Amino acid sequence: MDELPKCLFKEGTETQIEKVNNTCRTSILEEVEKYLEPEYKDVLADPLFAQVMAIHEHKLQYSGRVIHSFVCKQLITAKRHELWFHYARWPLRFSMQEYFAITGLKYKDEPDLEIDVWKNDKGFWSKLLRRGGKISLNQIRTVHLKSCNTWSRVDRLRLVYLCVIAGIVMAKDHRVAIPHKYIKLVMDFDKMRKYPWGLDSFDALVSSIIEARAKVKKNSYVIDGFSYALQIWLMEAIPDIGSLLGQKLQEGVTSMRCRNWKGSAKVSYEDIVSLESTFGTKGVVFPYISSSGNGSVVLDSEFQRASEMKDERVDLIIEMIQKKYD
Repeated sequence: MDELPKCLFKEGTETQIEKVNNTCRTSILEEVEKYLEPEYKDVLADPLFAQVMAIHEHKLQYSGRVIHSFVCKQLITAKRHELWFHYARWPLRFSMQEYFAITGLKYKDEPDLEIDVWKNDKGFWSKLLRRGGKISLNQIRTVHLKSCNTWSRVDRLRLVYLCVIAGIVMAKDHRVAIPHKYIKLVMDFDKMRKYPWGLDSFDALVSSIIEARAKVKKNSYVIDGFSYALQIWLMEAIPDIGSLLGQKLQEGVTSMRCRNWKGSAKVSYEDIVSLESTFGTKGVVFPYISSSGNGSVVLDSEFQRASEMKDERVDLIIEMIQKKYD
């Protein structure tokens, strides 16, 4: 294949750090299920986040080494709403299109959604909002999960939804206060379901990965956002990575791929490097993924976001992929 555009690291010089501080952790759902099993099951049955919660249900484990390996494999472009990586000299795109295929989360914005308007029902969350109080996942885990049995059922349901949102979909450090915006959204389940969680969470994850570029030479750094989605995308785009990290539950599923995997394989950097070095001509890579399939050059206009500038490097990448398929 032709020479790749500028990479974050030259091939073969990527770092191998001890730890990626991943703030997206399914352990919060384990705690929620323990204390609020009926409400947990109700939220699990809701199509809004069921595919996200499937990661916990299937016990898919997170691999910081795989995530770091691909953070180092970024191709440097000027695009603000998509990322490009390389594997065995294949460029791979991670855009809203791929993110939707993995998560199924709503991406179409509804500008008339009045988030700041909420009904005061005098429950726990209403009181917190009225006094401008702060609450974190850490406080929920250590205090409120053990005492919320006195709350109304709807407030307990709101608590479960908030844990999915703040702990996974829009993950931040568990000590950081949950934005009031998310609390206001769970005050009205209809508004919560209309909100473009896919759009918001994708941009948050991309921003976190871009910020990590300046820190990858350190021994540790933080990745915020729904980084499990990035791992599952890698498992789908590079089937060898999928086999290394887990077991595929259903073949042929082309949407909401969060549901597709289970497993807890612990891999080393040596495993990852060896897999790529022996890729050969029989290896399979899908540069693009959509909710309708894999492999072809899909540029779905439905997902295109306006960029501030034309990026000739991306044009070159696309040309390389088309040449490879031809």
